[in-house]
Amino acid sequence: MISNMTFSQNDSTHIAHNILYIELAGVGGYGSINYERVVFFKNKMMFGMRCGISSYHINDYSNTFNPDIVIPLSINAYYGKNHKAEIGVGETISNIVHADFANFKPKRETKFHTIFSIGYRYQKNAGGIFFRCTYTPIFEFNKYLRHWAGISFGFSF
Repeated sequence: MISNMTFSQNDSTHIAHNILYIELAGVGGYGSINYERVVFFKNKMMFGMRCGISSYHINDYSNTFNPDIVIPLSINAYYGKNHKAEIGVGETISNIVHADFANFKPKRETKFHTIFSIGYRYQKNAGGIFFRCTYTPIFEFNKYLRHWAGISFGFSF
């Protein structure tokens, strides 16, 4: 008896699943630090989940350290090889300090804002320099539409 073993070609394409980047303007306010994780990849289609953090003011109205906190969360889909079209949806959670007019002490309020994004992304699948430019309309307090845009720079690995 003769026995032969054959091996098919193995697809060993490395995909960079992690992205760290800084976004100027965009869904995090005036600027944010973000982490994105690619959770699905097939052919030219990718899906990722993003979480970021930002702040408007470090000190409150009484000049005490009491930072405002802004957390953008979103799900993004992108299509393309190195140059990708991007679309996303999510929520921005803002925890802002205001003056309580009853006793004039700092009071925190948490609000939710629905966010969308559509734009261009440069990202090599294997990793490296990351760049994106997006139109990011925000429904503040889920009532008022604010036209906004953002530009991002970072690194995928």
